[in-house]
Amino acid sequence: MDISTWKGCSLCEEFSDYVLYDDMNDSILVNIHEDYLKTIRKELMKIGYYLVFKTKLEITNSYTCTFIKG
Repeated sequence: MDISTWKGCSLCEEFSDYVLYDDMNDSILVNIHEDYLKTIRKELMKIGYYLVFKTKLEITNSYTCTFIKG
């Protein structure tokens, strides 16, 4: 895991208990409350990650997102 990947995972872990990292595809899967989505997306873009999938869970007002390093 390189430094930008470590930063990305650490950032997501600050806002969520559910973070998965895929070494093979260099992607991060995370469940984030809707209040934090803009912040997470902006900060991950700074280190080269792009949002490629997002779905909303109405019950918890959260999003499950996949970010891939571009």
